[in-house]
Amino acid sequence: MKFSRRTKRVVLGFLALGLTVFFLFLASVRYSVAVRDQKRYEEERAQLRPRVPDVVRVEERTVSQARRYAADLRPWMEADVPAEVSGRVVETFVEPGEKVEAGQALVRLDDTLAKIAVEQAKTKADETKRLLAEAAKLIQSRAISETAYQMQAAAARADQMVLAEVTERLNRHVVRAPFAGTVNERLVDRGDAVNVNQPVATVLDLQRLRVRFAVSESDLAAFPTGKEIGLTLPSHPGILLHPKIDFCSVSADPATRLFRVEAVLENRGAGLPGGLQGVVRSEVRQFEGVPFVPVRAVRFSGRKSLVWEDAGEGEPVLSEVVVGPEIDGFYPVFEGLRVGDKVQIR
Repeated sequence: MKFSRRTKRVVLGFLALGLTVFFLFLASVRYSVAVRDQKRYEEERAQLRPRVPDVVRVEERTVSQARRYAADLRPWMEADVPAEVSGRVVETFVEPGEKVEAGQALVRLDDTLAKIAVEQAKTKADETKRLLAEAAKLIQSRAISETAYQMQAAAARADQMVLAEVTERLNRHVVRAPFAGTVNERLVDRGDAVNVNQPVATVLDLQRLRVRFAVSESDLAAFPTGKEIGLTLPSHPGILLHPKIDFCSVSADPATRLFRVEAVLENRGAGLPGGLQGVVRSEVRQFEGVPFVPVRAVRFSGRKSLVWEDAGEGEPVLSEVVVGPEIDGFYPVFEGLRVGDKVQIR
């Protein structure tokens, strides 16, 4: 069906009129909503009362600041005991967990060739020793020269040195504990072939433990040698231990910029194993007779610390102060306030 040009114009006019009415209605609705929200906001604002800031006095306190540090407990001594010669293991003397004394045998390597070398060296040394004794008699009767006697004496000394050397090598076929402790692990069994410097057992001294932790430069002075600190162990709740500071590193770690501190914990009877994790707690500084303000009273702007100082008359003044570290919700004040001054908490 075809419409005339006039009919099309009438239809388009009605469509335009309808769209205009729709947008006018939408705008009126949004305007009425905005007016209602504005009226509600003004009513709520009129009901709000200005908040009265809290006023607190600057108090004098004596407070100790304590810090906690993650600590690692290590054996006092720990050694992977190596073989000093190569060979095959022919005998083992210890098992993991056994107590050993310093010098006690751990394993023995095949020493057949070493024993043969010792016997040969001993035979030769005995012969040169006998010849030297005969030469001593002959030189008294002037049957031989002094030079001949000295040559025989040198030969005897050389053979004795060879004997001592091969005897020492024979003794090295038995690997011994370097100190008294506990065998943590035996690394070889009978029949194993070992090389020079290959570990055969791990021995730990647990009679004392090294408590290691790291502190910042600002706290380093709080850990002099001999100071007693508190140590707790998550694996042994309810127990407070008291190791003593034994060492502080003289240079910071390049990566962390922290200093290593070591303390000694007596562990008679090896009641505690090595490798435990603990928490060290220690006082690092004390503030005696210093003004303190609540943390909420201090605001920071860049590197400045500011407080609203209430003089009691007129508007409060925003004053700059110098504060220390936070301790239990308060800051010590070093400059800018005195005991008894009032500050506002906003």
